This record gives sequence, structure tokens and C-alpha cells, in this order.
Amino acid sequence: MVRTAGGRVIHVLFIGRPDSQYDKVWRDLQQEGLVIAFARTQTQGLQLARDMKPHIVVVNTTDSHFSGVRLCRLIGSRLPQANRLLIVDQGEGAHIECEERLCRPFTIRKLRDTMRRLTERASPHVMRIGVVQLDLISRVVSSPLGHAHLTPKQCQLLAMFMQYPNQVISREDLMKEIWDTHYLGDTRTLDVHIRWLREKIETDPTHPKFLVTQRGVGYKLIVPAEVETGASAEMWQP
Repeated sequence: MVRTAGGRVIHVLFIGRPDSQYDKVWRDLQQEGLVIAFARTQTQGLQLARDMKPHIVVVNTTDSHFSGVRLCRLIGSRLPQANRLLIVDQGEGAHIECEERLCRPFTIRKLRDTMRRLTERASPHVMRIGVVQLDLISRVVSSPLGHAHLTPKQCQLLAMFMQYPNQVISREDLMKEIWDTHYLGDTRTLDVHIRWLREKIETDPTHPKFLVTQRGVGYKLIVPAEVETGASAEMWQP
């Protein structure tokens, strides 16, 4: 699991036919830490959007057999926090709602600059999920207990859990990402940090309701499904 400088993984979904002349841009962005998925059709794109909840959606209407108007509208309603980049042929798509627009032909530099702007927008310093809010700059967490200041490691841990709600994160992944080590001979440091986090977000840290242990595997941050997704499964039907 790679993270951006802001502490979050930025997910990008590309829907439509990729243009080989821009392959290097996408490879470079992946090397910089972005997670990029590609879908050729609208149906595949909406399924991936539902599963990965991307921060940026690139809609390429050129040489594609779907309506850019409808797809951008669906993305806007189902992923209101996502930024949409629309790629169209010259003179088309002016009426389609999106955050950024590129008209072919455009340069590699213009695509790169546009993606960097979108990435910056997708990297806010405040993360919110469920009843927990985390300021990545001040390292202050807000929860039903009030406000509490976190150490750098505690902040990184909580940000990682908030990025993957309701998903078990293994001890191995936590040690690798936060402490940059594969050594699992002694994970007492991790256990201590988990206990400290619970003391700052749990009403009863000894019987946690949010940050729970998956015995023998790792930990996960529990968030109600309606808070996590913000949409019902039926909304994602093409």
C-alpha cells in the first residue's frame, strides 16, 4: 500500500480507450504513488468506481462507445467528492459537466500538469470518516471523546486505518508502512501505539468499538457501511 505525501493513497480510475502516446504519463504517476485502474467500458468503469471509490476519474470519450454526458453525471452523483477529467475531441464536450477538460490533441506536459492539479485537490490535509476526523498537519484527531494530539507514528497509523475502513490491515503491512521494517519478531511497539490510539478515540479503550483486533492477523477501523459508502448498492447499476 503506497501513500502520497499527504498520508493518503490517491486512487485514479480511467474509463475509456487508453491512448498509447500517454502511457509514460500513467506509468510515471504510478511510480509516484498513485493507484491507477483502467476500464474500457462504462459498465466496467461503474463497477470499478463502486469498488475502489476513486478520488479522480478520467473519462475518455474519444473512440469510446458510451455517452460522456451520462457517465460524468453518474460519477458526479455517485462519487460527489471525486474530480472528473474529461478527454474529448476538439470542439466536443463543452456541455458536459466535469472539473477538468482536455481536448485532443494535447501535449504530454498538459496531461501531466492537469493530473498534478487534480492530485493536489484530492490530497486534503483533513480526513473524515464516521465519527473520526484527522488533521494530517496539526496531527489532531477529533472523536466522540473530543480533540487529542497524536505523535507522528500515531497519526500515520490512524491515517492508514481511515484510508482502508472496515478492512483488516495485517501486522506485517503496518510494520512495513509505518516503521519501514519486515521484522515481526517483536510487535510490542505496534501494540503500544494501537493502545494509545484507542485511548484517544474509544470511550472504553479496553473494549474497543472502532479500532478492533482481528486475532492472529491485524487490526481494522470499523465504520458503518452507510457512512463509508454514502450510497446504496442499487445506485451503482449502469
